Amino acid sequence: MKRVAAAWERFWFAPEPTSSLAIFRIVIGVICVGWALSLLPDFYVFFSSHGVEPVPPVHMPLGLWGVLNIFPSFTVAVALYLALLVASCCLTVGYRTRLASVVVFVAVVSFENRAPSIWNSGDGLLRIVCFFLMFAPAGAALSVDRWRTARDRFWEFPARAPWALRLVQIQVSVVYLSTVWFKLHGTDWLHGTAVSYAARLEDFQRYAMPSILSHSLLFSTVMTYWTLAIELMLGILVWNRAARPYVLALGAGMHLFISLSMRLGFFSETMVATYLTFLSPAAATAVVLAVRRRLNAAGARMRDPQWISALRPHREREWSEPA
Repeated sequence: MKRVAAAWERFWFAPEPTSSLAIFRIVIGVICVGWALSLLPDFYVFFSSHGVEPVPPVHMPLGLWGVLNIFPSFTVAVALYLALLVASCCLTVGYRTRLASVVVFVAVVSFENRAPSIWNSGDGLLRIVCFFLMFAPAGAALSVDRWRTARDRFWEFPARAPWALRLVQIQVSVVYLSTVWFKLHGTDWLHGTAVSYAARLEDFQRYAMPSILSHSLLFSTVMTYWTLAIELMLGILVWNRAARPYVLALGAGMHLFISLSMRLGFFSETMVATYLTFLSPAAATAVVLAVRRRLNAAGARMRDPQWISALRPHREREWSEPA
């Protein structure tokens, strides 16, 4: 029993380098910026009193809330949007990271609860990820916050308890296992026709699949059951260190196919971003330091007087040649 308790304590609270968390924060920040920008073309249609949902829902389900449900003014919506965009940029670079993550979460929740009919599961997943990110030490490394407090140790990754990151990892398993569970209770997935139906939904098509494939029962059956198999493996085998790289690669390939063939918002991008939480701190640190070495080498070459002198005659020759 003591070994189980020690393993439980180690899983949630044993400090580990924050390199994986830093990479995850940057990617989620970029996705949040993209999510905010994607609202801009239809912002008035979505959130004004003359839009698709002129007023916020009157009867909100228990536990749902939002700034725009309390203050439904379009002016407030614009101010909240600007706050979301600025906070998303701050989250990406790690400036006032904790405050930025809170603002991003509150804004995402408020917009999603202001007009519930325009969102999909990808938006819900982003909201959950932003919630967990609020409680993580996301600004501990590779951030402006780190630069301000420990400039001489910027490229170090202080160890912190990973419990918030573990919640994101568990969320990945929950998403895939619950998806398989619900799909197995539907006839289309059991009969192997689900992929064929999905491929012919014109409202969701990004690039139409060739009809020889979308109407092929053999192709649909293979792809339907293969999708279920990948999702089941992702839900279970992602916790096995030996199998993890392979199942995550399969998942990334599946989501790339979904993203290229269907318009589902930021679902695939957010889902693949959560895979970064399974990147070991040692591997994440190695990746970051390798990028740093390349940047330093490139900067050194550009500052090299011999490189500059070798480049100058070439430029002068180009400028002296007649047009």
